[in-house]
Amino acid sequence: MYFLVSLGLAAVAAVLWFFFRDRKALHLDVLTIVYGASALMWFIDCIASAIKGENFLSFDDPKDGWIALATFGAGLFLWLIVSFILNNSRKEVKN
Repeated sequence: MYFLVSLGLAAVAAVLWFFFRDRKALHLDVLTIVYGASALMWFIDCIASAIKGENFLSFDDPKDGWIALATFGAGLFLWLIVSFILNNSRKEVKN
């Protein structure tokens, strides 16, 4: 479930970046990379589960919803931190 959520988040972030790519201060490219990387990570986890003989995608475990929510929140938090750093590193300190 969390693989599908992160894949959906990566798709939404990519569409947002495509439509708002002229607004560089938003750094939506960073958000797209963050969610794309999480989708890749969960895809590799799904492949490892399939190799072990388990289900490729699991919807039975109630923890999956919390993992998906944590992926969403951690991606947003990382994007906000990186955007804040990138936006404030350009400003020069004037004495």
